[in-house]
Amino acid sequence: MNPEFQRNLWLELTPRRMVLMIVLLALAFLAVALAGGTDFTVGGAAQWLFYLIVVLWGTRNAATAVVGEIRDRTWDMQRLSSLTPGEMTWGKLFGSTSFNWFGGAICLAVLTFDTLTHKGVVAALADIVYYLAIGVIAQAASFLASLIAARRRQAHSRLDVFIYQVVGIAAAIAVNSVWSIADPATMHLAHVVGADVIAWWGMKLDARLFLLASLAVFAGWLLAGCYREMRLELQMRNGPSVWLAFLVFIGVYAAGFDAWLPKDKSVEGLDAVSLRLGLAVSVYASLTYLMVFLEPKDRVHYRWLGSQLSSARLGAFFGGLQAWMMAYVATLLCGAGLVAWIQLHHADTTHAMEIAAGLGFLTRDVSIFVLMRGVPGRRGDFAALGTLFALYVLAPVIVKGLGGESLSMLFYPQPTQPLWLGPLVAWAEGLTLAVLALSRASIRNSPAGRSQPSPAS
Repeated sequence: MNPEFQRNLWLELTPRRMVLMIVLLALAFLAVALAGGTDFTVGGAAQWLFYLIVVLWGTRNAATAVVGEIRDRTWDMQRLSSLTPGEMTWGKLFGSTSFNWFGGAICLAVLTFDTLTHKGVVAALADIVYYLAIGVIAQAASFLASLIAARRRQAHSRLDVFIYQVVGIAAAIAVNSVWSIADPATMHLAHVVGADVIAWWGMKLDARLFLLASLAVFAGWLLAGCYREMRLELQMRNGPSVWLAFLVFIGVYAAGFDAWLPKDKSVEGLDAVSLRLGLAVSVYASLTYLMVFLEPKDRVHYRWLGSQLSSARLGAFFGGLQAWMMAYVATLLCGAGLVAWIQLHHADTTHAMEIAAGLGFLTRDVSIFVLMRGVPGRRGDFAALGTLFALYVLAPVIVKGLGGESLSMLFYPQPTQPLWLGPLVAWAEGLTLAVLALSRASIRNSPAGRSQPSPAS
């Protein structure tokens, strides 16, 4: 057995704790059964207890699995052990939450029996997959957030741990919201094709089966992310293939939901190809912002990338690219394809020019993150967020209040006359800040305290 998983089982699943969990849950179910209420049944109690034990409490334990070791100053010793990244990931994630899954398994057995009695075998099997998926996704999201923070060598106060836990809870809420789409009683998008089917790439698929498969796949991707982040924490290098495969998957997955888009002015006149490319661009842009915020922006690493590229060591260069860089390139490629498609197949090219401007502002924004991270003595990522808030919210309001509404094109994409003016301004800003970011990344401090160009530049 995995030594780390076994160690956590010894710590978490003590006989006293297991007996206490069984007794408390049995008393809770007995109290609900004897109350005899119709609004709150034993199955309903098992459902809420599962959420409480596995999602709420489990995300807390997952968030502290590595952070607790760092605070106790035992993590460095564990990193030097012979455990593989897979063993460490499995042992930490599922070992630290084993007691939560013990209680969750009891709740799951009760609610599955209740569903089997009232709704049949198929509904019971669907519930098992759903509850397992929401538990794994929530805990893995919290664990992944804590690993990313550990690699950035952030402080790990109670507030930090709470933030990691919130990430997992937010993931669970997202899963529950998506799952409710397939419930005929709460179907929000039934007008698309019906209450029990989902339109995806023009196909009409069974809603529950499709969403169950989606949850299982996303749980797998999250676990893969935890494994890759653990590899980095154990001083191993990750190749780009897994992240590139995820980018291909998420682009294809998101592009299939074009039928779900509301038919308003923002998509008026666009064909299916444009809508699907637009969905892919939106997802890639969101991933770019997320990853450029989360990932460490190390100028030494950027200089190393420059040296590999200048020396034509392309294998090492592509292997060292960060996730946000690949997501940014994917956004540019899909965005350029979308602009070209609209230009060739639509008489009105307003949408194309807005998208081109958006790509320029994306370049500006990621450059701001890279620049701000290099400012000494400041929390650069949060400074970058503050700068973007000022650019997208505060500055446009001020400009509009001063009567210069046309100047809003300096801050975010909007239609302009002539149409090419908006993209020109956006890309001028983006390329200027990109040059500044690259210049700063190629500068290093000399022993005398003065800045000198890096040999990698």
